[in-house]
Amino acid sequence: MPFIDLREFLTFLEQEKDLVRIEREVDPIHEIAAYIRKTSDRQGPALLFEHVKGSQMPVIGGLFAAQRRLLKVLGVADQRSAVEKLVESMADPIPSITVPNGACTEVCHTGSDVDLTRLPVMTSSEKDVAPFITMGLAISKDPDSGRRNLGLYRLQLKSKNRLGIMAQHLAIHLARAETKGRGLPIAIALGVSPELLIASQWKAPYRVDELGLAGRVLGRPVELVKAATVDLEVPAHAEIIIEGIVLPNERESEGPFGEFSGYYQPPSSKPVIEVTAITHRKNPLYLAGLTGMPTTENHVLKQIPLEATFLNALRRQFCGVHSVHFPFCGGAGYLLIVSMKKTREFEPRNLIATALGMAGPKYVIVVDEDIDIYDLEKVLWAVCTRSQPARDALILSQINGAPLDPSARAPHCTEAMGIDATLPKDGSFPEMVTIPGLENVPDF
Repeated sequence: MPFIDLREFLTFLEQEKDLVRIEREVDPIHEIAAYIRKTSDRQGPALLFEHVKGSQMPVIGGLFAAQRRLLKVLGVADQRSAVEKLVESMADPIPSITVPNGACTEVCHTGSDVDLTRLPVMTSSEKDVAPFITMGLAISKDPDSGRRNLGLYRLQLKSKNRLGIMAQHLAIHLARAETKGRGLPIAIALGVSPELLIASQWKAPYRVDELGLAGRVLGRPVELVKAATVDLEVPAHAEIIIEGIVLPNERESEGPFGEFSGYYQPPSSKPVIEVTAITHRKNPLYLAGLTGMPTTENHVLKQIPLEATFLNALRRQFCGVHSVHFPFCGGAGYLLIVSMKKTREFEPRNLIATALGMAGPKYVIVVDEDIDIYDLEKVLWAVCTRSQPARDALILSQINGAPLDPSARAPHCTEAMGIDATLPKDGSFPEMVTIPGLENVPDF
């Protein structure tokens, strides 16, 4: 079911008894993260921390620590249906609209009144170098075309008015701004609707506006308002908006930070944001998010949109693709499982090469439709009984890969492997064992 803003979603979760209020004071340094880790490990409720040390703002955590909450947002019963719904949304986006006023601008801080340290920014892992904003929806525009990009990028708190940023598509925008000798305007929306968070995780083609995809999930246009100090539009119903400029040709050390792989990413040189304004609702809520060793809400939030991205792309080239799955054990990104009904023997190998070329997974397993791709025991059974390494494995080296792979010898450069665990089409394979009458045995 659609939710116009974060508060509407929280009200729904409380009615469903899927949100717990933490009334005691908690510390944003490690303690909030420990609570979120615990609820993630047991697929527990979302958490509302009412009293946070050093801040007047309540904190929301573990919003997507359990997949059932994401399915509720999409109005579906299971993961496969969620993926199919997002694929449908890609084909029919609803453009966003600009409205004159929004709750996110009720209070405005500019100039010397800007102070990021008023936000209860969380420090998660033991060796994180600083507090990081992890659920901030970054918005920027291509300086050449004006096309917009959305993304959840980690943001290191550096001072009252400076943030470090690890960017992806936004880095393209920054590079184009720098060639013109300019900085890049940016806005970071905190506490947006769950539909917007889901849309931000689509690995959509560069020219696709994710706000239109979010609008399709909502069933109506996403409402935007003009930012206060930069030439951007921001979600009208967000809790907090941070506005600023990504400084041209300026880089500073960022990290270490505990990433989705379960390992720390070491320090590296990253762009810097100079904050020009902070606007927010009266009595705003701060949305925190945890990543690290799988499974966390970071993995849950990105898994289904990523599966929809790959399913949509692979079906365009291979008509027999049935479903895809990025299991949490692979960080919801490194391992891709595909089920398909092949029409020719070479199709699985072609699919493997295509999927590995999409700069994400480094392992791809292709199975037949009779294998439940959500059951890793069945998938590995198919690998062990239906494939031979020399015949059915495809290994590629020195290809573009996932950006945060701890085993990679160079950034974005990886080796990758695919396994064709499908049965031969000519029927030259032993028959599977079955037991007749199994469906007639009563429960006991």
